Amino acid sequence: MRYIISVADAGGFRAAAKALNIVQPAISKCVKDAELDLGFLIFERNPRGIKPTNRGLQFIDDARQVVALFQRAIRASRQNDEGTTGHVIVGYSALATSQQMSPGLEAFQASFPEVQIEMHMMSTDTIMKSLRTGNIDIGFLLSHASVTEPDIRQRPIWTTQIGIVTPHGPTSFTLDALRQLPFVMGLRENWRSYRNLLDKACSDAGIEPRIVDEAWDIQVIFQRIAAGRGVTFYPMSAAQSLPATLSIVPIENFKTDLTISVAWSAASDTGLLQTFRMMFE
Repeated sequence: MRYIISVADAGGFRAAAKALNIVQPAISKCVKDAELDLGFLIFERNPRGIKPTNRGLQFIDDARQVVALFQRAIRASRQNDEGTTGHVIVGYSALATSQQMSPGLEAFQASFPEVQIEMHMMSTDTIMKSLRTGNIDIGFLLSHASVTEPDIRQRPIWTTQIGIVTPHGPTSFTLDALRQLPFVMGLRENWRSYRNLLDKACSDAGIEPRIVDEAWDIQVIFQRIAAGRGVTFYPMSAAQSLPATLSIVPIENFKTDLTISVAWSAASDTGLLQTFRMMFE
């Protein structure tokens, strides 16, 4: 299954063999044997390359879930019910990098010092996908109507107002002032749910931000703001996490809030993960 997934992801047998550091005939034979056992072709071969068949696409999707369950089983076996040992992989949105995460993390590590916590910043969409595939155990993400998966559970843990990140200056902004300002925003591809939330909030407030710059990474956004390119929307709860050259201030008559939720896969929940989440209640 890993070989078949690798071929699909790499787009060919040669590239998959290189990625897996094995010889190409071995991976080609493995896939051919699987097709004979299954009784249908997983990939269509032609001079221009390979392409999954319709039945192959379904098999590849199922194979991803099986491999993810296998990885979860291994990890769960290391996360015993007492929680004295283990490894918790956490994905968190840039919007959740506030001091409100720290007390829960510190409380858990104080109670279970032998448990390793591995932290990765990623987009909300990537967190949802990684929870489904088993690449992470827990996610801290933006709670939004567009962020749903059938087997992913979510529980809100804090709500905050949205403010404006700017070089040190005004102590607040009016909606009229926002209409005149240039904005640096996160690329919609990586900030989809947050941009959707801001689109509605701005529409409700009767403003249309003048976007002069877009960036993938939050640190790049902050750098451009510090360089005077513009301002950006950001949760007020992140005030203490900002670079020293920037500050975040409220917006008058802009009542939209942002909610951060903790998320986990119902299919791979363990006693250790349940204890971890309790620290954020």
